[in-house]
This record gives sequence, structure tokens and C-alpha cells, in this order.
Amino acid sequence: MSRFRYAQSLRLRILAVALMPLLLAVGLFAVYFTQRSVNEMEESLQRQGQDSANHLADAIAFDLFSNNLPPVKRLLDYERSLRHIEAAAVTDGSNWLLISGNARALPALTGRAPLPRWRQGALLHFTQSIHLPAPTESDPYLGPPAFVGPDHYLIVSLSRAPIDATRKQVGLAAAGTALITTLFALLLAWRLSGRLSRPLVAITNTVADLANGNLAERTPETSLGEIGLLARGVNRMAFALEENQRNLTLRIEEATAELRGQKQAAEAAVLAKSRFLASASHDLRQPLHALTLLVAALREQVTKGEAARLAQHIEASASAMESLLNALLDLSKLDAGVVEAHPACFSINRVFNQVAGQFQPVAEARGIRLRFAASSLWSKSDPVLVERMLANLVSNALRYTERGGVLVGARRVGKSGIRVEVRDSGKGIPHEFQAHIFEEYFQLENPERHRDKGLGLGLAIVARLANLIGSRVQVRSEPGKGSCFWFQLARCEAAPDQPETPAPTFSLPLENALVAFIDDDEAILAAMVEVFDHWNVALAAGEDAEQVRAELRALGRVPDLILCDYRLRDGHTGIEAVQLLRDAFGADIPAALLTGDTAPVTIRAIQASHLPVLHKPLKPAKLRAFLSHLLADSAARQSSAKQSSP
Repeated sequence: MSRFRYAQSLRLRILAVALMPLLLAVGLFAVYFTQRSVNEMEESLQRQGQDSANHLADAIAFDLFSNNLPPVKRLLDYERSLRHIEAAAVTDGSNWLLISGNARALPALTGRAPLPRWRQGALLHFTQSIHLPAPTESDPYLGPPAFVGPDHYLIVSLSRAPIDATRKQVGLAAAGTALITTLFALLLAWRLSGRLSRPLVAITNTVADLANGNLAERTPETSLGEIGLLARGVNRMAFALEENQRNLTLRIEEATAELRGQKQAAEAAVLAKSRFLASASHDLRQPLHALTLLVAALREQVTKGEAARLAQHIEASASAMESLLNALLDLSKLDAGVVEAHPACFSINRVFNQVAGQFQPVAEARGIRLRFAASSLWSKSDPVLVERMLANLVSNALRYTERGGVLVGARRVGKSGIRVEVRDSGKGIPHEFQAHIFEEYFQLENPERHRDKGLGLGLAIVARLANLIGSRVQVRSEPGKGSCFWFQLARCEAAPDQPETPAPTFSLPLENALVAFIDDDEAILAAMVEVFDHWNVALAAGEDAEQVRAELRALGRVPDLILCDYRLRDGHTGIEAVQLLRDAFGADIPAALLTGDTAPVTIRAIQASHLPVLHKPLKPAKLRAFLSHLLADSAARQSSAKQSSP
């Protein structure tokens, strides 16, 4: 222990002898030469400022008196540039009469005569009086005197930057000298302290390994004294850290397993919710589809009296339920990932016109102004999805606006962006709810869940559509001041006008067709039979594909079209039923699916079959138009095939 103390004491003495005199000398040298240089520069600036003030005051007196200001300004500019003056100005003590240079470098005027010289921050100011004699005779070539009254002053402002630069240079020189001296002293100390540094380096390396996560590392305990105690303390610390890490790892694994279980439970809950919504949607759509068909048939037979009024109310209620179920279907399609964006260059104004035609009657019925600002912009995005987003936002704005109006517009953003906005004068949205309005089923003012206010899915669908086209819908709102929703699109150049090619028309009356219809719901079968009988369309209907196939064979006729429900009994699907009938009567028979199922799995399966699909509930007029269009397309393909064959 005594040898260690002696070695340490000797090392401290050597370091003190090597470093202290040199550091002290460098410090005194730096202080002396810095102060001397600063004083010399200070005196030089004082002389320069006073000489400039005296010289300029004498030089500008006559021109200033003669109201000949341009030469005065040129002289001030020249002197300022020549002597590196920050600013030179003429004042009467209250106002600046003429300024050359940086006006912010001049001092504030107080109305009294300024001091001959003073310092203000990083500036030095010098003052010289300008004594202007009163003119004794009139000179027609001289203008009226510019200044009459007390003496005026010339103020010259110089920067102290040269002083700071000198101080910096001397400081750098002193630092360089100190650095060289310190390096020399450190080299000497290094050579004398080799034995002391090795165990410290070993301890340092061990600590670094521990910091990098290698908790099994230990330092050799070969030294005595304080360094030995330090090495043993580091080893004890490493052992404690290793134990703590082992315990922490066990706790993390337990917490991870618990979180994994909670995640699986949450995913199961979401899946159960989706299954419930899909099942509920299917179970509701089935009777609603039959109700819609029967009500349509009833409306055509009953046109007057109380029965007609009741039929109208029933149809309105069925339409309201259909709108709510369609919102669920849209959300299910987006969740299933079957909706894809197809970007194209389209006119913003065309989308505005389409949405305006859809909602102008609604706005007029409610006494609300709905205005679309004409736009010449073109966007590169999916026009169908953009129209749907805009329609949902306009519908939402009209629903929550009781008076005033709704304004829809678009403007440029940056070099290649378009910002589409929907502004309303409604009640506004409180700040604490603005982060939740894009969530599913969230509504601010519908505690009674009134059907006229929807399900709270419109903005959730807009948010998903915006994400699908690579955008994001945002909102800005103040309670009582209305709301503004917006999203951004990419801009493109306007496409040249192209003449529209009229679509070919084919005559194939639906009355002459035979439709094969499959549905395992007896109510829907009865309703479809009623509707098709009213249309005078032959219908081969049944609860499964085998029954319909047998009926067709009994008729001895190939169906012109196959219409089938997707979900059939015993786990069979409409895709299988269509394939069975096509195998029996011909693969080119046009076919379509009907479904009330909104489950993502069902939507993806129908998408993969490439069969057209109609979602229940379905109005008879839409069904008839769809069937006519499907038969017309089939006839067009057959006609084209006959013309191309030799």
C-alpha cells in the first residue's frame, strides 16, 4: 500500500512540475497580449471615429445649409465606404435628417444633444456639432435654407467587430500554444504512468463491454489499492447486472405472452364482430329483398286510395333500410381489400357536376345553398373513388347544416397538388371529438340512433377511400362556425377532348327470355315469381341447382340467363350452382350472383369468380335493367363471334 501511495504521489508531483508552469505562462501570455491588442484596437477606433466625425461635419456644412443634399449623401456614402463605417447620419437631436448606411446601427434619439462619444453594445458612436451660419444675402441660385434653428449634429457609428476579431486571434494563438504545451506534458506523463494506466484500461474495457450488453465480461483483479477495489466493484456490478437482466428477460417474456394473448383476443373480437355484421346483414337483406320485390309489385297493382299510401310508406321504410345496409356493404368491401384504385387523368369540374346533380335536389328541399366553384384543374387519381368520397362529404355536410350553405371547391397546392374542400355553415365539431369522427359508427348528435342520420359510416368510408388513393382526409372546425373537410390529389395536364363513341345497342326483349333462378329462401322465390310473372318473363325457379336443372330439362329449353343466390343450403354456393347449369346447358350462358352477405371472405370469393354480382335488397327496376344489359352484352359477343368466324 505504501509503494502505491508513493508512486501516486510521485506521479502527481511530476504532472504538477510539467503542467503548472507551462499552463501558468500560457495564461499570463494570453491575458497580456489580448489586453494589449484590445487596447490598441480600441484607441485606433476612437481616433478613426472622431476624425471621421470632425472631417465630415466640416465638409457637409455648406451643402447642408444650401439645401444641396445629394452631395451631402454622396460624401457620407464615400466616407462610410472608405473607413468601413457602419452608419453616418445628420440629426437635429429629435429627428434623423439624412442617413447613410445601416439605420439600425444608429442610437435612439432622446430630443437632447447627444454625448460626444459613447459605447452602445457592439457599436461606438461619435458626435460632432454642425454649426450653420445664417445666410446674410439672398442668392437666386441657392434654394431656401434646409435647416433653421439650433445646431445640428453628425453622428458616426463604428462596429467593435475588429476588437472582437483581435481578441479571437490572440485567443486562438494562446489556445494553440496551450495545446502544444499540454500535448508535450501529456506525452511525458504517459511515459511515466504506464503501469498505472494498464489496469485502468482493463477496467474501462470491461465497463464498455458491459454497456454493450456482454454482461458475462469480468476484469482481472490483479491490482492493489484503490484500483483493485475499483476492479472488484466493477465485477460485483457486472454480476448484479447479469442477474437483473435474467430476471428482466423472464418478466418481458411473461408480459409478451400476456400481450400476445390480449392481441389474439382482440383479433378474435374483431373477427367475431365482422362475422356478426356479415350474418346480420345477410339475414336482414334476405327478407328485405323479398319485401322490396313484393312492395314494387304491390305499387304497380295498387295506385289509388289508402292502400297506395300505405304501400308508399312501406317502400320508403324499405329504401331507408336498404341505404343503411349498403353502407355496411361498402365498409365490408373496403375491409376485404377487393376495391382497387384505377388512376386516370380526369376533370375535377366533371366530378363536381356529377355530385351536384345528385345533391342539388336534396339541398333545395332543405332550403340550403349548395354551390360548386367551377374548376379548370385536372387530377391523376381514380375518378369513381374521388366522386364517392366527395359525395359522402357533401351528404355529411348537408345532413348537419340547418341554415346557410355548403361550398365545394378545388385549388392548387404546391407545384403538383390539388386540394378539394367541402365547407359548410353547420354546427361545427368540438375539438375533443375531431379525432374520432372518422371512426366507425361514431356520431355526435344521434343518441336516439335515428335512421335519417345514418349509421356513422360515411366519414369512415371516406377515410378508407382516401387511404386507398394515397391521400388523407382532414378536418378543421369550430363549434358554431361550421366545418371544412379536405383531401389532396395529384395534378395532371388536361386531356384533349375526345368524341364519345356511342355504345352499340342490341334488341333482345326481356319478355322473350328464359331466366333460371336459384334461391333457398321461399319468400324470395315467391316474390321473384310474382315480379317475373308481372314482367311476362319465363322463370325456372328452385331452391337448388339440381331442381332448376330438372325443370329446364322438362321444359326442353336452354336458359338465356342464370341468376343465383350466393349462399345456398348444405354449404353450397352460387358459384357452384352456376357452374353446374353451365356444364349442363352451355358454358357461354350469361350468369350473375345475388347476395346479402357482406363478409370479406364472401366478397373476395365472388371477386375471384369474375361473375357479376348484385347485392340485396334489390329494386325490381334495377334488376330488370341489369338483366337486359347482361342479355344485350351476351348477344353482342355472339354477334361479334359470328362475324369474325369464316
